[in-house]
Amino acid sequence: MLIRFFYILTGPDQSLLTSRYPFCTLATNNKSTSMKRSISIFIALMMLGIFNLNAQTISPDFYFDDEPGTHNMGMATDGEFYYSCNGGKTYEGKISKYSFNGNFMKSYEIDLDMRSIMYNSKDKHLYINCYDGNIYRITDLKEGSFQLVFTKLYKDKQASLAMDPKGKYLYFFNDGTLSIFNFADGTLKDRYYGLNSGPELGSGNMSVAVTKKSIVTFNSEEQVFYIYDKKGRLKETIKYKEGDYGFSLSYANGYIFVAKDGDYGMGRWFGYEYK
Repeated sequence: MLIRFFYILTGPDQSLLTSRYPFCTLATNNKSTSMKRSISIFIALMMLGIFNLNAQTISPDFYFDDEPGTHNMGMATDGEFYYSCNGGKTYEGKISKYSFNGNFMKSYEIDLDMRSIMYNSKDKHLYINCYDGNIYRITDLKEGSFQLVFTKLYKDKQASLAMDPKGKYLYFFNDGTLSIFNFADGTLKDRYYGLNSGPELGSGNMSVAVTKKSIVTFNSEEQVFYIYDKKGRLKETIKYKEGDYGFSLSYANGYIFVAKDGDYGMGRWFGYEYK
């Protein structure tokens, strides 16, 4: 691809490029000048992110099995343990607790059809967004009790929401559009358009994860992470090897998580270190 692009810069097909990027028009009456300018433009385009490629395919740093009973939906941490949630049937809802080594600790019944699980570092509670379009606070995990926090805050009930590590904002992603809500009162803070993802629900077009400095979307079919800054500007794309369930994108304890769905059997979570 890069060789073909350089050929266009220096060869007879310059119009293919200049029609799209007018600033690439070359002076052709001097071959030496043209070549120097071609090289300069080639470097400039790479710096602008037109070739925003990460050729390396990363492998998971660790993985562990998780039997959801239904589907593997999300992952969160309270700084001591991992918590996964399932989704698909309200009466089979559960949250499972794991050590940081991936050792199973315990499961807790939660009568919710969950889409993501989040941890608020401010109030030390787990939060769930659900298929009913609501967001709940888990008030007592052992008892399976919860409290309604927001109702119908976002439009699509299949979406998997994320919370930033400081507990200030909620992130809702829907087919390229990212909406950011203030967690304190549910008001809209920002909205960004044109973010990449899979083309359908099953390939990640309603899933988002948030790190301290970045926003992550993905295409689970092509197994690609799209990394954006907090202003919605693409920083890099990363190919990864394992995990293809479009609902499961999560971030916890310094790792991007993606699951191979159990689909009423044994699933598996893959963690990719990303700071």
